[in-house]
Formats: sequence, structure tokens, C-alpha cells
Amino acid sequence: MTNITIVDVHENKVKFISSLGKGVAIWCGESPKVGGCYHVELDVDDMFEWGVNINSTNKKTSTIKMLDNELSFTAQILSYENDGVLTVSLGGEVIFLDVNSSPGTIKYVSFSTPVNNVSLYPVEL
Repeated sequence: MTNITIVDVHENKVKFISSLGKGVAIWCGESPKVGGCYHVELDVDDMFEWGVNINSTNKKTSTIKMLDNELSFTAQILSYENDGVLTVSLGGEVIFLDVNSSPGTIKYVSFSTPVNNVSLYPVEL
């Protein structure tokens, strides 16, 4: 779960800031308030291919960045399942990614995906 602050709302998309960085994503829930702070779960719905939209990195700090119309993340690999599911930690939040093959011995990854593939789900504590 990640804490974010909403900077702007446009239809079903929100611009947000967090301790990991800033970005834009699809909001799934009641319309949030600008300036509101929310606990959210992040879902990334994309197929990742090594050397295309996911790569190894030497950076060991989780980040979220906007690059054009895509969100770019840096995360730590937790595990890989033979069915193609890569489990990563993004600032302590566990995220599951669909990848085309094993990461081998890689410990950290950077991956990017279009904004429309990232959804934020508010969570009540």
C-alpha cells in the first residue's frame, strides 16, 4: 500500500505525488479530492519484455517517474514464478508483473508502461 496526495483530477485519471515520486494513473473508486491524501494499492496491467519495457538497474531505491505518457518505476525483485509472474517490491508495496521470461540473477528492475495500464485502488485503513 502506498500513500499518495492527489494533485489534479481529470475524468478517471489522477495526477499524484508520493514519497516515491509523482505520476498519473487511472483512479478506481469514488472521485478523490484534490489535495486529499489516500492509501492506495497499485495495479499494473501490461506484459513486460526484457530489453523492451523492463530492464535490470543498479539503482536500489524504489521510484515512480513520469516519462512522456508513461510511468516508469524502479523496484526490487522478490520472486519469479515459472508461469511468468514477477513479484516486485515498490517501496514496500508488493506488485505482480507479467514477464516474458525469467530475470535470472537480477535484483532490481526498472519498468515502464503507459498511464492507462496503471490503476490506483483506494484502501480504507
